[in-house]
Amino acid sequence: MYKVGSVPYLNAKPLVRLFEDLGESSPVKVLYEVPSLLPKMLESGIVQAIMVSSIEALRSPGRKVARGVCIGTQQEVLSVRVFSKVPPQEIKTLAQDQSSMTSNALAKIILRENYNVDPSAEPMPPNLELMLAQHDACILIGDNGMREQGEGLYILDLGLEWFKLTNLPFVWAMWLGDDKLTPELAHWLSKAEEAGQERMDAIAADAPGHTGIPFELCNRYLRDIMYYPMGQRELEGLKEFGRLLTVHGILKEAWFPEVVG
Repeated sequence: MYKVGSVPYLNAKPLVRLFEDLGESSPVKVLYEVPSLLPKMLESGIVQAIMVSSIEALRSPGRKVARGVCIGTQQEVLSVRVFSKVPPQEIKTLAQDQSSMTSNALAKIILRENYNVDPSAEPMPPNLELMLAQHDACILIGDNGMREQGEGLYILDLGLEWFKLTNLPFVWAMWLGDDKLTPELAHWLSKAEEAGQERMDAIAADAPGHTGIPFELCNRYLRDIMYYPMGQRELEGLKEFGRLLTVHGILKEAWFPEVVG
């Protein structure tokens, strides 16, 4: 049996539902954790692959990713957003979601490139009210980011902002590993993505009970917003993200991972 680590958010459910449905007979067991803690699970050997933020795949040499599978978006994302009390071009202080790495880096790039601002930033627990009590703006991701209405606030959808900047899809996460991410495991991860598409009705029906988000929004999010195949344009978007991470000094060097499977 293989073990993999996954984010607990709705957007990952189609990639792991097969393994959950198979139960004890599944060749892959899924362990859940927030994005910022998943790399430690891989480094310690607890799991052989992690569904992790794309910045983690770009920051270290020798990484491998499973072919053809990602958590991506073509334009808007809905679940990764900046909420601001002031217009974006006036943001001076930013509360980052402490559970994310990619989203915080992307927000820095977007605010610099699209709005010509470079606010001071502080990681905080994902609570809109507390974050905005201390800062001009905040980042929320995952189900928290989609659940908030942001009434009376300026809202930046970071997926849409990325598309405006690059005209490319954005890869939020992928299955990442090292030598233990074998072609066989990559095969199972690809099969799970295909099975997730077939199980989308059931995943969408279950989603409100897990997230507290209305069915209509969950269904639209899973079917129309999320994009799970990782093709050539998604790889181009990932490479462009790596380039901008180095341009803005977030990474000294970006390493493109080997694709397995």
